[in-house]
Amino acid sequence: MRAEVNNVAYMRLPARNESERVIFALAAEAETKDAYSKTHPKRVANTAVHIGMRLGLREADLLALYRGGLTHDIGKIFISDAVLLKPGPLNAEEERQMREHTVIGERIVKHLPSAADILPIIRHHHERFDGGGYPDGLCGHKIPLLARIVSISDAHDALSSDRPYRARQNQTQAIETLMRGAGQQWDRELVSLLLSELPATRFELAS
Repeated sequence: MRAEVNNVAYMRLPARNESERVIFALAAEAETKDAYSKTHPKRVANTAVHIGMRLGLREADLLALYRGGLTHDIGKIFISDAVLLKPGPLNAEEERQMREHTVIGERIVKHLPSAADILPIIRHHHERFDGGGYPDGLCGHKIPLLARIVSISDAHDALSSDRPYRARQNQTQAIETLMRGAGQQWDRELVSLLLSELPATRFELAS
């Protein structure tokens, strides 16, 4: 498959085997627990692929970004609805449970022969550039590039969407939040790239 600027082909990318179909189905089921985010994985996947294309990444990495974007929150299928759908701030124990979704997700998919390239995305998409993230407290470029790409794609979509605990931010507010977090929560260069590509990503997601 040729990596094109218009990534509609990735939006229709089939699973490569039966095990992967099961994983994709589980990932979709995890998102249906939360009506606010049921289309979130596809938007994250396509935005991540677009960023990867602009970076000139190889085809295998673009495929990993798409599959990793679809499955990055698969571990949430084992997070209780009381935590996942809580209409307010999480307490310390609830936050601990929520953070477990990254390692749970990794555990779900790690035995798939085709999953090696997406495991770092699933495990590390909530690491912070300043080292304050989870589950491993990685910082800077020690965070795998594909995980950093999915992280910023995930963040922009989450900020722009309603959640049980807050209303969506408008585009100006979301951009300001991302700019404030550049170099701290997210890779500064990837923030700049995403923001420069917002018109194109909105067009592709609507295609």
